[in-house]
Amino acid sequence: MSLNKFFSIDCDTYKGIIKIVYQDDHEFNINDAKEVLKEIEQIAKDKSFPILKIPGKYSSIDNEARKFISSPEGMRYSSAEAFVTTFLPHRIIGNFYMKINKPVKPTAFFETEKQAVEWLKQYVSKE
Repeated sequence: MSLNKFFSIDCDTYKGIIKIVYQDDHEFNINDAKEVLKEIEQIAKDKSFPILKIPGKYSSIDNEARKFISSPEGMRYSSAEAFVTTFLPHRIIGNFYMKINKPVKPTAFFETEKQAVEWLKQYVSKE
């Protein structure tokens, strides 16, 4: 597990799925998005993985970061992304993200981690 100041990455909990947990009370910006992508790049080594993202409570993401994480560059190591959104503002941002930013890879929002993982399993590489 990789631990950073505002996120942690776990590749061991779910086979073939990268799990990213973001800290509470963090304003996620473009620099953060690029830092997370660098960490994923070191793990992925030019392959794509389904990614489970769990935003921290009371955290938010700015417009520039939303555009980046939904772009081909921002999703280059993702085969699909699932967000766990138990906090109402995150669900609102999620709806906005899907309609306005239109992620280039399959993306979905779930209320539980279990639901998100079940959906992501269809995108795990069989290699």
